[in-house]
Amino acid sequence: MVDTGTTLTEQSADQLRRIVEEQRRTIEALVVAAERRTAGEPDSSALATWQRNLTLQRRLAERTQRIRAAEQLLRAVTDSIDAGLCILDDAGGIVDTNQAWNAMLARVPGGAPEATSFFDYAVSRVNGLGELLRDAGDTVRRVLAGQPSRATPNYEVATESGPRWWRMRVDPVRGHGAARAVLTLTDETAAVRTQEELRRATRDATRLAPIVRHMEDAVVIADADGRIEWVNDAFTQLSGYTLAECEGRRRIDMLGDAMPEVDVKAVSERGSHVFSEFETRTKDGRPRWLRVALYHVADDEDVVRWVTIERDVTGRRNAEQASLAARERAEALAHELSVEKAVLTGVISSIPHLIFWKDAHGFYQGHNSAFLAMRGISTDTDLTGKLEKNIDAGDDLGPILAELEAQVLASNQPVVDHHVTVTGPDGSPRTILMSVLPQPMAGGVIGIGADVTRISDLERQLNQTNRLEAIGQLAAGIAHEINTPIQFVSDNTRFIEQTFGQILELAQDARERFAATDEDFAERLRDIDLEFLLAEVPTAITESLEGLSRVAQIVRAMKDFSHPGHGRADVDINRAVESTAQVARNEWKYHAVLSLQLGEDVGMVSCYEGELKQVILNLIVNAAHAIEAAAARREGVLGNITIRTARTASTVEIVVSDDGTGMDESTRQRIFDPFFTTKEVGKGTGQGLSMAYASIVQKHGGTIQVDSAPGAGTTFTVAVPLQPPAGQED
Repeated sequence: MVDTGTTLTEQSADQLRRIVEEQRRTIEALVVAAERRTAGEPDSSALATWQRNLTLQRRLAERTQRIRAAEQLLRAVTDSIDAGLCILDDAGGIVDTNQAWNAMLARVPGGAPEATSFFDYAVSRVNGLGELLRDAGDTVRRVLAGQPSRATPNYEVATESGPRWWRMRVDPVRGHGAARAVLTLTDETAAVRTQEELRRATRDATRLAPIVRHMEDAVVIADADGRIEWVNDAFTQLSGYTLAECEGRRRIDMLGDAMPEVDVKAVSERGSHVFSEFETRTKDGRPRWLRVALYHVADDEDVVRWVTIERDVTGRRNAEQASLAARERAEALAHELSVEKAVLTGVISSIPHLIFWKDAHGFYQGHNSAFLAMRGISTDTDLTGKLEKNIDAGDDLGPILAELEAQVLASNQPVVDHHVTVTGPDGSPRTILMSVLPQPMAGGVIGIGADVTRISDLERQLNQTNRLEAIGQLAAGIAHEINTPIQFVSDNTRFIEQTFGQILELAQDARERFAATDEDFAERLRDIDLEFLLAEVPTAITESLEGLSRVAQIVRAMKDFSHPGHGRADVDINRAVESTAQVARNEWKYHAVLSLQLGEDVGMVSCYEGELKQVILNLIVNAAHAIEAAAARREGVLGNITIRTARTASTVEIVVSDDGTGMDESTRQRIFDPFFTTKEVGKGTGQGLSMAYASIVQKHGGTIQVDSAPGAGTTFTVAVPLQPPAGQED
């Protein structure tokens, strides 16, 4: 493209050439004139003239050099122009072209023109280039004819690099030798494509404008300083601000501290930035959560705009918060349910009763370990989803349960406390109290069974205990009834003891007086064996008195032991120990020697007499059984049971020691557990020591300690406080 600067440069060069040419002709004329004059002038004048001529020649050379430099500069300038230049004479002949002209025409099929006439070259070309050249040729004729130039349109020209859009402009040339017109060939491809993109963008903008105006997201367009130029309707609805209220204000100032910080330079480099969601306020103070995207936009003229797209996410945030709260509640509820399920599962598993449940089709839905253990199935087995026929337990309980379940499903009525006797896993008979209940809502049945075998045994033992208690009460009554006859029999025996000696002395005196004179009397004395009577009757009377004393002692001990007492009262501890030892005599007399070491200062202690005697009795009986169990290693030698009583500053201690089998540590840790016993079946219930612990520790507020080792015997120390615990005074 030839611009005004280039035209001025060409005109200056032409003027410079004319000046130089005129000065050259002037110098040549002056030189000729000088030569003519020097022929008749003196040498000094000729020399001066010669010097002036040399100066003029030197100036001419300098100006010529400047002209050549200007021409080179002009060529460099024309060659550096992107547009192609072609200079024509008044006949349309090509005077000169620049490099861009040749390079552009070299890219089209056929290459650069070889013809010297522009009109001939235009006629020889076809398609887009031919149309362009012929259209330019018409304009050249107009210009050469002195008419004004006219604008030419863009033509699509096929080149080696693809289609291009070229445009030709024709300008007249004045005062430049043979040059009469200059053609400027410019590549308008970029401009055409830009215009096409602009038209496309305009069409898109035309289509998008209603969408942007009416879209749900708020759109804000601001200038390079961030001052608002335009907002859509959604922004007004979202913020409460109209365009008139926003125009010229900065959006960041309107948001205030709620707007997160942003690096404007970084956003300008990246082109966009999406802020994390933040809470702000509308014009009337309502809270809103926004998601903001900021875009840095620059058009072809580098006009910068900031476009902000704001989305109201309040509803979603509220929904998310509600969902989160609901999820947290659900998780908390699920956790609670899982905990409750785990607790329930643990409780069901730890319950000693048999528990199972099935659906309406007989498939197991759950069970506990006791159910599996009773049926001889491994406790880690899971029966869920199985039928009874798939278990193959082979026990007595399966057919019984099937019968009870069928009855419940048919009648929809529960079967409660059905006594069932089955063979346990160890082969022993077990008594089960079975209940099968319907599940009205879910269908199926729930089965609960209690192993009442021990309870049945305890009931029998309780009945035996009740009978023994009745017998004991009867024995106490009998003891009371026989106490009086024993008393007067004892008195009469003592009377016989006292008087029989006198009778024996009289009989002996009569034998000495009359045996020699009265033969019949002597015979009668021999028949009664008076010597034997004199020797044995006193002994018999003494033994009878001892037996009567023993009977009286037993009767008194039975009366004392059978007296239950009435609540807490002062009790003679030594007498309680003596009477209890006497009552238990039958348990220990065949296996041990019992010795009492009773402290004289023990005295009276406030306690529950009946329960204390029961504790002492249990300890004596346990000691006797332990000694009996160790009889094999004694080789017939009796064991020893020692009972000591002593008074301390705050308690009275009753110590029962034996040299029986003793206990290991694991047994010693469990001796006070209910129903725990190491004795054979029928000899112990496991209740004696647990009752002793409950009486001494829980009721009396005392202590009971045990010291034992295998083979070294056992010592129980019972400590009863001298003062009853607070709140237990009667």
